Amino acid sequence: MRTILLALALALGLTPPALADQTDKRLDRLFNQLAAVRTAPEAAALEAQIVDIWMKSGSDTVDVLMSRAEAAMAADDVATAKKLLDAVVEMKPDYAEVWYRRAELLLAMDSQQEAEADLAKAIELEPRHFKALAIAGRLAEAAGNKGAALAAYRRAAQLNPMMENAARRALQLEEERASKPPPI
Repeated sequence: MRTILLALALALGLTPPALADQTDKRLDRLFNQLAAVRTAPEAAALEAQIVDIWMKSGSDTVDVLMSRAEAAMAADDVATAKKLLDAVVEMKPDYAEVWYRRAELLLAMDSQQEAEADLAKAIELEPRHFKALAIAGRLAEAAGNKGAALAAYRRAAQLNPMMENAARRALQLEEERASKPPPI
């Protein structure tokens, strides 16, 4: 249906709405630029562009619900934010950003296991989601899974070299691993 509407809009000379999310082709270029940055301001500007693309789901309804969920979270109305994000998950389960945002909310609600599942889904849908990777690293480390934490931190820092906390934790875990005597 979407393809038919897009073809019809193009045939009529109309400009189609901006389609975005984790499948947006602009992301490849932005991630290449982000991996090469040397300063925090450069990284922040690229991060903002990436997040802006991630927040555009391709559905006006989903975008409105996401915006309302964000406002509810800012107002500490977690119940409303959760309902809105749950609705978006039902409407658009292939949208990585909703899984990440709901994971953030679940962490704030002390629902760590649910948050871990949502982070895993976000990373499955968008393996370059550096923010989700950094949080997944923190949760894995807290659970005592230092190998998974190290992998997540490394990947987050590889994608975004200005994620200093992730890079620092990866280095610390590598040093711990190197200084630990081998098992007998």
